[in-house]
Formats: sequence, C-alpha cells, structure tokens
Amino acid sequence: MAQNPSNMIGTSRTDGVSNKDIALKIFSSEVLTAFETKNIFLELVQSRTIANGKSASFPVIGAFDSSVRTHVPGTDVVADTIASGERVISIDDLKYASVFVDNYEEAMAHYEVRTQYSTEMGRKLAKEIDAGVISQLTACITATPAVGQPTVQGAAYGAGLLAADTDEEKGGKILKAIFKAQTELDSKDVPGERFIVVRPEEKYLLVNSNAVNKDYTNTNGGLDTGNVEMVAGLKILTSNNLAANQIIVGTENAVGVVKLLDLKTESNYDFNKLGYLMTSSYALGMGILNPGCVFIIDATQAEEV
Repeated sequence: MAQNPSNMIGTSRTDGVSNKDIALKIFSSEVLTAFETKNIFLELVQSRTIANGKSASFPVIGAFDSSVRTHVPGTDVVADTIASGERVISIDDLKYASVFVDNYEEAMAHYEVRTQYSTEMGRKLAKEIDAGVISQLTACITATPAVGQPTVQGAAYGAGLLAADTDEEKGGKILKAIFKAQTELDSKDVPGERFIVVRPEEKYLLVNSNAVNKDYTNTNGGLDTGNVEMVAGLKILTSNNLAANQIIVGTENAVGVVKLLDLKTESNYDFNKLGYLMTSSYALGMGILNPGCVFIIDATQAEEV
C-alpha cells in the first residue's frame, strides 16, 4: 500500500544516536504538548482508566427520598431503601493520526517544519475528543435519567442575540442567561464542580458587558486585557469546538470518559518505503452519567426556551 509522505519533516543528525531515537523522543513530546494545550473538555468530566476490557461501570446512587420516621419505644426500626443503578460506558474504536517521514526528505528537512506537523496532529486529536464530549453534553438535554437519579434533566435557555442589539446589550443578555443557568442548577441541588465554556465571540461580548464594569468589579478583567475571568462564580473557559452561539454550563458528573489506551506515539521503519511511519493514537469511550448536570445556552434563541 502506498504511503503519503509529509514533505519537509525531519530531525538533525547526531553522532552515536539514530535518527529514529531523535525523531521519536522529540515528536512524542510535541504531540502530547499540543494535546494538553488545546483540549478543554476532557478535564471537565469524569474520567477513569482501565487496564483491559471493553467497558466500565459508573455506579449511580440516588437521593434518600423516604420520610424521616419517628421511633416508638419497643418497636422495630423500619429500614427504607435508596434507589441505585449504573451507567456502563463502552470503549470506541481506536483513533489515530499519522504522518510518513521519508528518509530522503528527513535528511533535508528543517526542524521547525516537522514541529508544526506534530503540533497539528496533537491539535486534531484534541479536537476529536472535545467534539465527542460536547456531543454527549448536548445529548443530556433529551437523555433519560438512570435509576436512582433525579428526574430533572439538562435545561436549555436562549440569550436572544439575533436582535439588533449593541455588543454591550448582547453581553448583558449572555450574563442574564449564565445567572439563569446557575439558578437552575442551584434549585435542582446539582452536585459537582461547575464549569462554563463559551466561544471567543461570546467571551468578547462578555468583556463589553457589566461583567467587567468598574462599578461592579475591579479584578475581573477589562477592555485593556480583553478578558473576563469569572461570571456568577464560574471561571470562563473558551473553546472553538462549540457550535455557533452555544454556551455550556455543567458539572463533571454529567459525562464520563473511559480510557483504555491513553495518547501514545509510535515510530516504525518501513524498509520498503525507506522511511518511518509515525502514529499517535488513543482508545477511549464516553457516555452520559447524569443528564441533570448540564444547562445549554443557545444564543440564537429567544430569551425564554
């Protein structure tokens, strides 16, 4: 099978050290760095690693909903029950990204160019995982709670940004929607550390709003830094992987990720092609744990959804 070489990839040559050793050590580090700096959502949800197998089970313990009883002297204690269940998450197919390094190209290539190729591979892997987690978080809106979970589900809310408002007014509507999300999660006693992720467009609308107004705060960012740190007690995170006008507020209990093979890089020499096939790969699965732990804001909708 023909390989598709990535032109201008290579490393410098060092006496006593093979090109394969140099390439693998540097290449692997660069891919991992790109993955860690570009992935947002993997650290925001439940995650566990299994040594082998095809799935993992997440126990689900419900609330104690029975009435508190009054003891009558001389009578037996009546034991009530707490509903419980589980969520099983299966491992998906192995995912990978790869480039072919031709020996001749490697000998002539410039180091910085090879770095860019490896960076792009890491970025692609991170984007793939982020997209998967976002899909699970979005699916929480219509998911059925497991046995033992409260019947509440992820809520949707619109910020109504299609109107011909100024950036400051649009930012104000986003602020209102974020406080609405926090109110809903508080009223449902939703457990877990909360997060909020917005696209850059919504982030800079927040910068133009009262979120950084000096009358409200003097430590939360400003026009000079082009940043806003927190809103309604939530640290603002930014991702280009969200859908247009989508804002997600939730906790780590919403989605689970099971890792079978964590991110790794391999280099294998193909003597028929006179070069190295370098591959980065991972194997994991993801699924919904508690659909009531997510609140989706759609900025294209009317203010009430």
